[in-house]
Amino acid sequence: MARRRSRVKGAPQLMKTLRTLPDLVTEEVKEAVSDAAFAVFADAVRLMPKPGSGHPYSDGTLLRRFAVKFTQGGLAARVGSWGRGRAAHISLVEFGVHPHDIPMPDGSVRHHPGAPAQPFLMPAYRLNRNKAIAGIRAAVIRAIRRAAAGESATWSPELADAAAEQITDDQIIELIGYPSK
Repeated sequence: MARRRSRVKGAPQLMKTLRTLPDLVTEEVKEAVSDAAFAVFADAVRLMPKPGSGHPYSDGTLLRRFAVKFTQGGLAARVGSWGRGRAAHISLVEFGVHPHDIPMPDGSVRHHPGAPAQPFLMPAYRLNRNKAIAGIRAAVIRAIRRAAAGESATWSPELADAAAEQITDDQIIELIGYPSK
């Protein structure tokens, strides 16, 4: 699988810097990323169509296969359903399906009536975005300052403060794997 390339200026450098810091320093960042991911997960589950709600794809599969996955040693997170056991219909629930005809192998045509969109993941993301960015930004700044204050620090406290002040929201979003808008 190809590596995802960052489109945000400075995001790869921020991730590289965080990965080189000792675990003791980055533990708070990992905790902030985890808190943000589980907040989005909890709201998405709350907004997700429940089995028996009348939505054509609400059979419980999505709920059972919906999860949080941590990458980059806990410095990044994903919320959703992926891999072999994924809920393949996640996009059909989130965005809906227009009525369409399905050609069958025997030559007949089956009509699919469509399904209404019932967004749950993007609204959950929007509900938690600002709080997540603020929490992770604060944790990153504390991690950088703590690393600068350590015995084996290669940065001066002034350089750490300057670096911390230049971290953008887009860099934080790229770091944790959220969509940018």
